[in-house]
Amino acid sequence: MTIKLYLEDSYIKSFRAKVLSLEETDGSFNLCLDRTAFYPISGGQDHDTGVIRGVNGSFKVLRVDELDDGSVVHSGFLEGVIKVGDDVEGVIDWDRRYRLMRMHTAAHILIQSVRSIYGLNVKCVSASKRVDGGHMDFSTSIQRDMLNKIEALANSIVNEDRPVIIRYMGLEEAESYVSRFGESLELYLRKHDVGESIRIVEVKDWIAIPCGGTHVHSTGEIGSIKILKRESKGKGVTRIYFDVA
Repeated sequence: MTIKLYLEDSYIKSFRAKVLSLEETDGSFNLCLDRTAFYPISGGQDHDTGVIRGVNGSFKVLRVDELDDGSVVHSGFLEGVIKVGDDVEGVIDWDRRYRLMRMHTAAHILIQSVRSIYGLNVKCVSASKRVDGGHMDFSTSIQRDMLNKIEALANSIVNEDRPVIIRYMGLEEAESYVSRFGESLELYLRKHDVGESIRIVEVKDWIAIPCGGTHVHSTGEIGSIKILKRESKGKGVTRIYFDVA
């Protein structure tokens, strides 16, 4: 299993690691490290990009994935020579990462903004957070004339510059904690084995969700949240498209 540095500190821009494997397929390469700060596609959040540098070569990271065994695979192109066992430096494309951090925290705020208006029984059933914008699907019918109200409520939380707190909790404590915000661990437990602790991300006194994504330290870093449009997905599900500025 790869040590995932981004879980402990989303603001790591560079790091040192050792190459565990390097495989070539049709001119592209898959590289695994003993540790990484590159975020893989997960939880609706897009992957990081950047570069991994060795003494005699450079690896351009174009995509990052996590395997079922917990290993993180960096896919891209190699210039020069990098070998298994080499000590290397990874450097994150920070502009991309920071935008995704802002998008992900904005998504959490929007979830509770919708539920504050439509009820805590409303669920966010899927989500996408990308550099070019995001969307979330909610299990309720959201009228177009309510979008401004949802947006205003979300931006009030942004403007209060609330801290974003990351905690690790045991199963029972985590279940009790997130239930205070109308959340549960049901979806999380479908996708993850119960380990010693569960990572909980809280926008202080607003929402707390089990989450492995990268987030900003405080809501003011988001800037502002803009709801772009809504779209009915059928069966009582509404998709909201959003962005940050």
